[in-house]
Amino acid sequence: MNGVRVYCYKESTNKGWIVIQRRADGSVNFNRTWADYKSGFGNLSGEFWLGNEHIFQLTKDEPRELRIDMEIFNGTKRYALYSKCSISSESEKYKLNVAGYSGDVRDSLAHHSGASFSTFDADNDDSWYDCCACTYGGGWWYSDCFSVNLNGKYVQRSDKVTNTRGINWWSLTGYSNSLKFVAMNIR
Repeated sequence: MNGVRVYCYKESTNKGWIVIQRRADGSVNFNRTWADYKSGFGNLSGEFWLGNEHIFQLTKDEPRELRIDMEIFNGTKRYALYSKCSISSESEKYKLNVAGYSGDVRDSLAHHSGASFSTFDADNDDSWYDCCACTYGGGWWYSDCFSVNLNGKYVQRSDKVTNTRGINWWSLTGYSNSLKFVAMNIR
């Protein structure tokens, strides 16, 4: 990827993944501008977003597998796997496309497939009543507003979530709890 540093890891089967997003401790603010989400931000050894332009470049020629690893505060770990994932170009507002779900948590991301990326300064969501990124924080593929928001506000304890403002995967956390850890990975 032409000089872009990425964080990779190999699973036990010796297959590698490129990490495109990781949340683990709240050290990085994810309520950022369109420009920040386009180019990426954070620290590859900690919390970060690789950048929509980089994710587009990685997925433009052919869809990639997407694996999302999650942990809730009680230590329960779950994952969602999509056999096809891509995002479109900036001119198409980095639209998300996912298909081919498997995993051990109910699929909540399919609701967002086909949605454009939004930030508080670039409201591209399909909500008729609100700017979802303005209300819930963090850039995301909001679709009426969300059933998944992995870039929401990090909370130190799940019981500190107020009014859906956490890191949510609806079928696992509902709207009143938050994930402790999440990583989005492609290959």
